[in-house]
Amino acid sequence: MRIAVGNASLMELDAIKEAWKVFANSLVRESSEKVEFIRFGVSNDLPTIPLSVTDLMNGTMNRVENLILQLKREKTEADYYVGLEMGFNVVDSHGPRRMAFLESWAYVSDGHRGSYGHSGGITVPPRIADPVIDRGIDLSIVLDRFASELEIESDQGSWGMLTRDILSARHAYVVALISAFAPFYNPTAFGHPISV
Repeated sequence: MRIAVGNASLMELDAIKEAWKVFANSLVRESSEKVEFIRFGVSNDLPTIPLSVTDLMNGTMNRVENLILQLKREKTEADYYVGLEMGFNVVDSHGPRRMAFLESWAYVSDGHRGSYGHSGGITVPPRIADPVIDRGIDLSIVLDRFASELEIESDQGSWGMLTRDILSARHAYVVALISAFAPFYNPTAFGHPISV
């Protein structure tokens, strides 16, 4: 069995492996079947960090579609294709009461049917969110400045910085992946995965 992940990060690959352990018994045909996880750096076709649920969903699906096309060009395929995306869900984007939530999303496809899942969200402080949303400054640059001002040290990225390393990006992706794979490992409840 092959699981193709349309993101180049090792952390994201670790997240899929961790999530897979939770439900693998429901998807693997035989306990001795070898599962291969392969990663590819494919585009999400979004110009900047996602700033809405629509952007997050489109980014994950775009990664999967680009991944499927890349593997077809290489004359190979996978049993499951996975796209991951992290970004902001901006609520009430105009005015002083704007709220931004950091969210992690996943989209999983078997090549015919697909399903979305996402983690919970955490409020992003305006001093982090505003430069990203209003001026288009890269989130990693804003986080580096924020961390050095507050003398915060975190290897867990934005999730870790905002939760004092209680949650990491990997944790958030694991939740999103377990949710996205649910129609595949629990077809009785869903009938079949959502067609997109």
